[in-house]
Formats: sequence, C-alpha cells, structure tokens
Amino acid sequence: MKNIKPWPKPTGRPVDLPKRIRRPADYGLELAIMNLETQLGTIEAYNRLVEWAVHLRKRIDGGDAKAQNPLYAVSPTGE
Repeated sequence: MKNIKPWPKPTGRPVDLPKRIRRPADYGLELAIMNLETQLGTIEAYNRLVEWAVHLRKRIDGGDAKAQNPLYAVSPTGE
C-alpha cells in the first residue's frame, strides 16, 4: 500500500451548483401544501402527501409514467 497524501491546496475553481428552475407547477404544489396544512394541520397534510406519493410511485412502477411537457423542458430534446 502506498502512502497517499492529499494535495495541500484545493485544485480548480469551486463552482456553485445551478439553481433549480421553478415551474408554475412548483408554485401550485406549494400553495396546495400550504392549503392542506392550513385546513388539516401539518401531520395530516404530510399523511395525504405521502398517500399521493405512494399512488404516483405505483403508476411509475406499473409503467404508466407521463413524460414531461416539452413546453417546460430545459432543452427541446428534454435533457
């Protein structure tokens, strides 16, 4: 085994991660969550969100996932 030593100074230029693009659906989801929490309380709002997440997961696992709308894609090829 060789004696491995770290570089004394970091190499390269530190780069910040790009910010996530906020879509209109993100704001709608945020408002829906706030409404759930207001009407049902935090715990029940969480329970309902988990219930729907399980529902979406079942659709994904069943092969019934929907593709992203090209209108909201970052690039025309959906990358």
